[in-house]
Amino acid sequence: MRLLPETTATAQDAAKALGVPVSHIGKSIVFSSVNGTIVAIACGDQRIDTAALARAADVSEVKSMRPRDVKQSTGYVIGGVSPFGLPLGVKIVLDSRLRSFDECYVAAGHPRAVVQTTPDELVSITGAVVAPVAETQPQDQ
Repeated sequence: MRLLPETTATAQDAAKALGVPVSHIGKSIVFSSVNGTIVAIACGDQRIDTAALARAADVSEVKSMRPRDVKQSTGYVIGGVSPFGLPLGVKIVLDSRLRSFDECYVAAGHPRAVVQTTPDELVSITGAVVAPVAETQPQDQ
């Protein structure tokens, strides 16, 4: 884990602080469903396709979570949601595009903390489902 002097609360902030492309940042976006909380992890330059995420999580629909609900559901504040140490029952879905990189960085529980890992380690440690859940076009920088 690295605690940086600058914020890493957004994928762009983390990429700048680490000197890496924003695509190498595994950003965590938290959603709710009728079956509970879902954390989607995607490349920092991608947006989540909510219909694809719902299919991957085997639920009918997902909705973005409000900041106060993110903290209550994950134990982390927005900007620091780590895929590690989540409460039991939180489902993790990793966008398959992230697996095209040898290494990536993910939040480590604080808006200035990151962990360098590999996509395969993420899947192994978290039990994440791997599926194409990012929109096909990258978001504007």
